[in-house]
Amino acid sequence: MMTNKLNQLIDLPKMVNSKLPMNNFNSLVEGSEHNIASRVGSFYRISALIVLITSLIAVLSPIWTGGMGTGLGLVGSVLAILIWVYAAFPITQLIRSAGDGLAESKSGIMDFVFRDLAVANIKLFGLAGALVALFGAFCMTISWATSIDVSPDFGTSWVANIDYAYALPMAAVTALAESLRLEFLSNILANDWSNWDPTQAAGAAWSSDGLFAVLWEYVGVVVVLAKMYVALAIYHFFYGIITSLVNWIKSPYLPFKTS
Repeated sequence: MMTNKLNQLIDLPKMVNSKLPMNNFNSLVEGSEHNIASRVGSFYRISALIVLITSLIAVLSPIWTGGMGTGLGLVGSVLAILIWVYAAFPITQLIRSAGDGLAESKSGIMDFVFRDLAVANIKLFGLAGALVALFGAFCMTISWATSIDVSPDFGTSWVANIDYAYALPMAAVTALAESLRLEFLSNILANDWSNWDPTQAAGAAWSSDGLFAVLWEYVGVVVVLAKMYVALAIYHFFYGIITSLVNWIKSPYLPFKTS
């Protein structure tokens, strides 16, 4: 009898916890590792909506802040607003697609964080940067062809954000090149390649300088994509080395046969 009473007392917290109304907090916390992919995906989907709303507010803000201008300036402001409002939807869809891909991941927590999530972010910044650069090139093309100032400033300033996603892979390969005494290669990667920014102001309408500036802006789209693929290749390379090293430490072996 005493043993039964003692067991009931010990089980009292469990019994009370099971009787609490709307209590699903234990399963919520205990299953967090298994649900982390879907929750990260939900975070990206919500972020896509937030980015869309804030982008539209930023693009449309000249309407109520008095920055529309007059005459041809007004026409240019209207064209810029139409272009960037249109651009906001495919750009934010990239965020939504990244979230959908992460939500479907079946990787363990380590692979999810250091491979799936990192690669998804590199792709997201690269593809979004390429789209923004492309729409900025459209603005410059209209400016060059019509003499109407269609501002690409939103695009050219946003493209600089891709450097944050590429900083780690490029820094790693730069450090590797320096350790191998390949200073010329590390200088190219650290200075020339990482800092290459082909975006520039549009030249005068129907001028050769203006045409070259517009064409160079389209080259910028290719540069953004090239940086993305190089960063992805570098990241996969180093991730594969680190993964192989960790697996070898867990189960070391010598790469030759013994008689």
